[in-house]
Amino acid sequence: MEEAPKGWDSNKIASFFDRARGNQFATFANEPGIFARYSDIDEGFRLVQENVLHRSAHWFSGFFILRSHSAFLGACQLVSGGQVVEAYALNRVVIEQALYGIFLAQRPELREVWLNRHDSRAAKAAVRTQFRISAMLDVLRNLDQTEADVAEQLYERTIDHGAHPNERALMQGMAHVEDGGDLHFEMSYLFPEGAVLDACRKTTAQCGVCALAMYRPLFRERYDILDITGLLDHLKRDL
Repeated sequence: MEEAPKGWDSNKIASFFDRARGNQFATFANEPGIFARYSDIDEGFRLVQENVLHRSAHWFSGFFILRSHSAFLGACQLVSGGQVVEAYALNRVVIEQALYGIFLAQRPELREVWLNRHDSRAAKAAVRTQFRISAMLDVLRNLDQTEADVAEQLYERTIDHGAHPNERALMQGMAHVEDGGDLHFEMSYLFPEGAVLDACRKTTAQCGVCALAMYRPLFRERYDILDITGLLDHLKRDL
């Protein structure tokens, strides 16, 4: 590992990074099952990137599965470090990016609408009208009812637990302490252990698997040849 630069040890943000990094090491050492599953999901994304998207008719949608992969890696990094609430926000991105790609694969005429989003207020309004999550889920539902149901459940869960400011997202990291008649509130930034962390670890894996699985109808033959289909069956087991 590289030596920390001068001033790192006295910087509060750097100290926070170090604590999160320590949690990541602990996750790797103490939770080999979940870390191995993350690694297998990552491998699935890389197989798609390297062997499926090249020269595909759905090349434009490939950009979104790459961004979904990147968001998944970010979510793994955050949850392994104990940043549960923030990991849920990125898990929402994992699902959304994949849904956008599926939607534009089935509705290629809307590519220009999406690309022109910032041209005018009318263009932005057109994107808001056309690119609704419910519409994207309907398109996915026509391809794979099961994955659409899973994607919808995961999307709502990520919103409930961190991707949107609401009661569940706020309270899962809050505790109150009475001290001499005074009431103090404590807010957790990092969750080194516990049921809340375990639930987010599982959700992170589920979101990654769902994003990979929803692309199978578009690339069924390639998924079967590369045994990404078999990998998905393995990843879904006990998840």
